[in-house]
Amino acid sequence: MPDPTYLVAEIRTMPEAINSPGYLNFLAWLDTQHLELQGHIYEWDKAAELPPGGRVHTTYKTLTLWTNPIRGTVAVYDLDEDGNRIPNGNGGYTTHNEAVTLTSLPSNTGTINGDPT
Repeated sequence: MPDPTYLVAEIRTMPEAINSPGYLNFLAWLDTQHLELQGHIYEWDKAAELPPGGRVHTTYKTLTLWTNPIRGTVAVYDLDEDGNRIPNGNGGYTTHNEAVTLTSLPSNTGTINGDPT
C-alpha cells in the first residue's frame, strides 16, 4: 500500500496571503529545510518589503511531503530559453517534479492552498 501524502502545500507569493498563523508556521519549518541549497528558491522573507499585490520570487509551485520515509518533491516551474515560465494554457505554468531531501516534517498536514484568486 502506498504511503499516504502527509502535506501538499501550494506556495503563496503574495505578501498579503503569507501572513496567516498556519502559513507562517509552515514557512518557519520550510526555512529549516534549506531547499535553496538544493536549487529551489522561495524568497518569502522579502515579502514584507513588497507593496500589496507584489509577489515574492519562487522557483517552484507546490511542495508535497510523505512520512515513511520522510521525503518530498517540489513542482518546479519549467523555463523557456529566456528563463521565463512557460504558460500551460490554463492560466498557470508548466512544472515538473523534483525530489528534495528533508530533515523533518512540519506540524501542518493535509493541504495548504496557494494565493487566493
